[in-house]
Amino acid sequence: MRPPLRVICLGLLFCLAALAPAYGGTPTLLFRHIDETDCLPDNTVFQIMQDRDGAMWFGTRNGVARYDGVTMRAFQNDLSNPKSLSHNDAGGVIEDREGAVWVRTWGGGLNRIDPDTGEAKVFRHDPSDPRSLSEDRIQIHYEDSHGVIWAGSFSSGLNRFDKETGDFTRFTTDNGPGAISHNRIWSLAEARDRTLWVGTGRGLNRFNRARKTFTAFRHDPKDLASLPHDQIRTLYPAGGSALWVGTPKGFRLFDPDQGRCVPFPGMDALPPEAGGTINTLYDDGRTLWVGTQNHGLLILDLETGRSTLHQNVPYLDGSLSHNDIRWILEDRSGVIWIGTRGGGVNALSKTLYRMQLFLPGYSGNDIPNSVHAVATDSDGTLWTGSWYSGLKKSTPGQGRYEAAKNAPPPLGPGSLDINALSPAPDGSLWVGTWGAGLLLRDRLTGAYIPRGDNPPAQDTRIITALSTETPGVVWAGTRNRGLFRHDLKTGDVKQFSKGPVSQQGLSSNTVHALVEANGNTLWVGTDMGLNRIDQDGNRVTQFHHRKGAAESLSNNIVTCLATTPNGAIWVGTYKGLNRLNPETETVRSYFKEDGLSGDIIKSILFDGRRRLWVATEKGLSALDIKTGAISRFPMPLRFVQGAAHRSPDGNLIFGGENGCLLFAPGEIPMSHPTGSIHLTGLVLNGTPVHPGSPEGNRINLGASLDETQGITLTHRENNLTFSFALHDFNSPSENRYKYKLTGYDTSWVEAGNTPSARYSHLPPGTYHLQVMASGSHGTWNRDHGGLEVRITPPFWQRTSFRAAICLVLAGFIGLRLTAARKHTRKLTQLVAQRTRELETLARRNERLSLTDPLTGLLNRRGVEKQTMEFPPRARRNQGPYALVLADLDRFKGINDTCGHDCGDYILQRVSRLLESNLRAHDILGRWTGQQFILLLPDTTGEDAETMAERLRNRIASSLFDWKGTYLTVTMTMGVTDCPASETFEHNVSRADAALCKGKHMGRNRVIFAKSG
Repeated sequence: MRPPLRVICLGLLFCLAALAPAYGGTPTLLFRHIDETDCLPDNTVFQIMQDRDGAMWFGTRNGVARYDGVTMRAFQNDLSNPKSLSHNDAGGVIEDREGAVWVRTWGGGLNRIDPDTGEAKVFRHDPSDPRSLSEDRIQIHYEDSHGVIWAGSFSSGLNRFDKETGDFTRFTTDNGPGAISHNRIWSLAEARDRTLWVGTGRGLNRFNRARKTFTAFRHDPKDLASLPHDQIRTLYPAGGSALWVGTPKGFRLFDPDQGRCVPFPGMDALPPEAGGTINTLYDDGRTLWVGTQNHGLLILDLETGRSTLHQNVPYLDGSLSHNDIRWILEDRSGVIWIGTRGGGVNALSKTLYRMQLFLPGYSGNDIPNSVHAVATDSDGTLWTGSWYSGLKKSTPGQGRYEAAKNAPPPLGPGSLDINALSPAPDGSLWVGTWGAGLLLRDRLTGAYIPRGDNPPAQDTRIITALSTETPGVVWAGTRNRGLFRHDLKTGDVKQFSKGPVSQQGLSSNTVHALVEANGNTLWVGTDMGLNRIDQDGNRVTQFHHRKGAAESLSNNIVTCLATTPNGAIWVGTYKGLNRLNPETETVRSYFKEDGLSGDIIKSILFDGRRRLWVATEKGLSALDIKTGAISRFPMPLRFVQGAAHRSPDGNLIFGGENGCLLFAPGEIPMSHPTGSIHLTGLVLNGTPVHPGSPEGNRINLGASLDETQGITLTHRENNLTFSFALHDFNSPSENRYKYKLTGYDTSWVEAGNTPSARYSHLPPGTYHLQVMASGSHGTWNRDHGGLEVRITPPFWQRTSFRAAICLVLAGFIGLRLTAARKHTRKLTQLVAQRTRELETLARRNERLSLTDPLTGLLNRRGVEKQTMEFPPRARRNQGPYALVLADLDRFKGINDTCGHDCGDYILQRVSRLLESNLRAHDILGRWTGQQFILLLPDTTGEDAETMAERLRNRIASSLFDWKGTYLTVTMTMGVTDCPASETFEHNVSRADAALCKGKHMGRNRVIFAKSG
């Protein structure tokens, strides 16, 4: 088994020319790296290809490799195997239309590899055969739109391969008029009009397929519109018949119709490095990606003409691994792959193309190492606060960060350590520090004004959170000293400290988060729960995590808070995200298993549309508050708790340990092309099975497992491990898998990130393996057809063997059994079968007569039949017995507003919720239209009241999704204890009276009526 691939980080593309220059004068990109530590054969990668199944192939200096996101399979020369790769210096790899993989080598000719078996057919130069390859050093190869394979050599011209005859036709400078202009072939490409172009060491050649001749275009020192150099190192089609041409003197856009190079947007503003050696080009229709020989990656926006140059930053893990780039490719899942000469492969996801990351390493100490607070003011200035280096600001479009004027330290120890920022309405800025208390930065003068809790004494508070939404009021949360309310008009300061609720006490003196809601309520997150304070400060309510209570907070350490227009309060904790309904005080929790990128919630922001953006210890997630769908965005940034802000223009900003992330949420794609799922391997009784490999005297696989409809195994071959892979390379560490072996598994098996399924000692039978997978955005791909697995029984269990035994036994018993005895036996069997059918039908009819057809619960008749046993059993066991009568509130309104189909749906969902929260021996039935009855044996009236209250809370906190609209319902319940001396009708009447009392008291409540 090969070791799993390490994933440094998911690459982010930040294409902003306005950012401050980083090391080497270029912005920084973050990549996921694949190199020799991940079993790549060599760190020099000349060419990259994605095959029809979605797997990636790398041509390296030490063989080629196939990567499926999980494992790396190398194809290399083996001197003992004549069907192995002919040479390990494998400069390039392509796939032809038949699915064969062609590998060009530097000394071993061309190889055609069967990707299933790994066997190679070699084509080499034979001096005695003019129909062979012209040379064994192949510099470039290509399949054109006609399915023809072309091979360009180092010094012996161009070769055209005939697949039918297996012969090569050579095109060299010796072919006379119309010959190719040079024998060293650097590049091959077809323009979008299907014209074949050949880049040589002495000009660009257009091939005439009908005449088999070439027309050359050369560099002319006197003509600035000619090619910049005669060595055409790379070609890529642009629009129409045009081509991008890369040379040792930069790149140009060549127009064949004019026979000259034409200008393109931004051409005059390219950095000097763009005039050097260009090794590879890729045009995605909007952006031109340019790989240089020693200057890194140049990205040119073809719409605006703006360009950015990205280079290796030696001290920054995740930057471009090497500045010598040899190949650029975009795969079908939107990942840019970059092969380098010495730095392996770099992968860059384009799904996060619009996010901007400010990192350390930019010149001038642009960004502090750790951003603990962010804010924007009315004129668009972005403020960041950090520990140790204080307050800094940046104006979008200018990019450069600078220290704010007149900034501390003159205000004393701790004033450089910023924990919280909040803009004031007049453009001033409130600053919360670590140890220097609360400061106000005056917008006009830039002066810092202390706003202590006990002036003129020095303010030494550690401010951890600020809220300034209410005019004239500043709320300041602290570490260890509680919460302070600053009245800016009167100068009064009121402190809230830990204490009982009756004394307006908080749950803790350490405050982590503040948020104001509805203009009259402040929510306070602490390290010991959540608090709600009326703005006048006269009432405090505390919320805590209660073990085993589904409707409580998921954890008491509250890290961040947010509100959404639907009135919900979102509470981030150290264990999950919570949605609190302030009216019902019920909670819905979300965890990693629900789709979040992690369980430690660092900060949350609402984007003003419909998504809540959640920063966790494992990355960023976006939760659709209407549908509940969650998308994940793995990040190279470790987010800092509470450091988040939404700017007036709608941008979201998250602070982290290495800078801060800024993006416009509307520009972020919520999905990307879903990769395909493939079965990649089978291990049988501990031995890997490959296509064509013999197992005993037979062959298990004639083709790859992925192309096999089914396999048949013996009863001894019943220990199997299947491996599979999702070809989504945006973030392979985030890919998730489920599998099910129909006929063995009763439900889908959650495999997490483990791409394998193991089964031991499978009994004989026929099974069907199914696999589904999801990438980082959470969409499940169920397209794989699966694999049928048949395990044959041993001979003594086979039907034929048993039949033979029966025949032998029948011979011993005698062949003179009469037809009458056989007929009698058959009649007996038919009578027994009919009797069983009648008994089954009778039981079914009895069950139907006692069951409500809509909900599947007992109907009134069924409940009354069950109650016949209750009084005698209560007297016999001397145990209590209780009854609950529950009625849905305002159910007629649901039928009138949403229709009876919705009403039926609500009844079915409520039935399931009630049923799932009862004990096994409790009895639940539908008593009338929207009424339910619960019979609770061995239960006192008080215990029944407690259980009814829990059921009421469960119903009230549940959301019912009806055609995209979320509905809530409540129930009123009447509870009574049931003495054995009283009749069932008496008990029902007493519970019904309690139910009616609850309805008159306002509904959604439990009323207990004690007997006697």
